[in-house]
Amino acid sequence: MLDDQIVFPFDVTEDRVRFQPSVIDGESGYYDTVVRKFVSRRVLDSLMDNLAPENNYHITPNHERVTQSINRIRRNISAYQRNLSDSYAQTFLKYLSNRYLSSKLEIDLEASILYVDIVGSTKISEKLSSEELSSLIGTFSQEMAAVISKSGGFILKYAGDAVIAYFPHLEGKGNMIENAIRCGRSMNVITGFAINPAIHDFAIPPIQIRVAIDHGKNKIVFLGSEPDLIGHSITIAAKMMPFAEPGQIVIGDSAYQVISKEFAVEFVKYSNEPDWNYINPETGKIYPIYTTKSI
Repeated sequence: MLDDQIVFPFDVTEDRVRFQPSVIDGESGYYDTVVRKFVSRRVLDSLMDNLAPENNYHITPNHERVTQSINRIRRNISAYQRNLSDSYAQTFLKYLSNRYLSSKLEIDLEASILYVDIVGSTKISEKLSSEELSSLIGTFSQEMAAVISKSGGFILKYAGDAVIAYFPHLEGKGNMIENAIRCGRSMNVITGFAINPAIHDFAIPPIQIRVAIDHGKNKIVFLGSEPDLIGHSITIAAKMMPFAEPGQIVIGDSAYQVISKEFAVEFVKYSNEPDWNYINPETGKIYPIYTTKSI
């Protein structure tokens, strides 16, 4: 009998439709009926350990996660080059998000929305083969997804060279907006100190990222077979993205007004209104946005 102890953020092994208890070659685990893959208990426990949210999580250049990320990237790019399957972690995190949203269908979900993408990805793609580009996007998406999960967020979707996430309130995991901002900081660290050194070994040019964050209530809808979010904060975060310089985080006024002074001092109001002229339909005025200093 399998020992069911997984609680991040709920016991996924209770989903007997998708995860069916199995034993293969003497190893206990679950057969994922969607991706048609056996996942050993050992692998699932490792995923939980590496992806479970931590309170006030953030990564510094000398953080042990940087070294772990470098080693993981090197392994994964080698796997991509041998035409092996993508990391199961990305699929698993998307599943967690779908299950979380499906459990909240009767409410408007208050959450911070985060967009992150690669700056100048079109120009980068012109320098890479399709295999190299696929390796880069896969590596970027996985590393961003891991940081999002550790920071208390969920993957909403992968969209080309962008990852879209949401940060709801999780009991005992701190302020959802500040978690998203910490996540943006950590993303920049992982990009500069893990992704770029690792992809350099495979002759892939370095990348830079930009992050956009806003906050508000969002409606959970099903557009097809999977749950999705629609709301003002998602629309605004997407519109803000082009106004973030490489290495910057840009946040909307709905987020800025409720963060602590410790976080607010990192941001300055974006004042170039001829470029940013989005009118807030609730106020009839230009919606203020704020950026960190360029790195």
